[in-house]
Amino acid sequence: MPERVSARLIVAADGRGSLARKWADFGVKRNDQPFLFAGVFLQDVATTAETAFFIFNPDLGLVVGMVPQAKGRFRAYLGYPSTMPYRLQGMEKLGLFTAESAKAVPACRECYAQAKCLGPLASFEGGDSWVEHPYKNGVALIGDAAATSDPSFGQGMSLTLRDARVLRDALLNHSDWDSAGHLYAEQHDSYFHTCHSVTVWFRQLFQEQSPEAALLRQRALPLIAEDPTRVPDHLFGGPDLPADESVRLRFFGES
Repeated sequence: MPERVSARLIVAADGRGSLARKWADFGVKRNDQPFLFAGVFLQDVATTAETAFFIFNPDLGLVVGMVPQAKGRFRAYLGYPSTMPYRLQGMEKLGLFTAESAKAVPACRECYAQAKCLGPLASFEGGDSWVEHPYKNGVALIGDAAATSDPSFGQGMSLTLRDARVLRDALLNHSDWDSAGHLYAEQHDSYFHTCHSVTVWFRQLFQEQSPEAALLRQRALPLIAEDPTRVPDHLFGGPDLPADESVRLRFFGES
């Protein structure tokens, strides 16, 4: 028989395809990007367990990443324009994945020469989607249900954990849980949109393939080579760092 259960608060953490978000009638905004991000779990990679890297090749619009795991295994990644005449999906595409990675970072050719799949190879859309103010009427959204970031920049888990902490703290500090939910949503919007703004800048400078982007790189990259602190550190230092117009201008070599 159907059963109805009442709760003081519902917290939905059901991912980028959140049904709770739909049921609670939250509107979703999107910033589509013409990039895909592929990942695969590998063994027999010819490098040391102390080696990890994340390298942009702006001339090709490619991003290559590799992160060591336990027992000699590695997570390998490739970000690529969605205009490419392929989709890296399925273990049979491993050869293409390693070949495209070597185009961007030649050292990958040797690293991946004997690599074998331990898990599926899959690609994901590179755009962002989000809910403005992810709380209303006793329902709070956290993680990808509240905001999905481009996986190229690895912020998804960090944002999810921060959502959980910020919501917890708001609930512990306010007896009025409706007010606590709104406080959480306001803080979430602030730190998510900081991350969103910075990753859009990264795409514009390091990935976009257009005459405008090429001119931007001609101006900005030599200055970054002289002073790497021009690159915003939000992907590692977190969204509490400044992300105002002066930061953007400095990154793009306009100040």
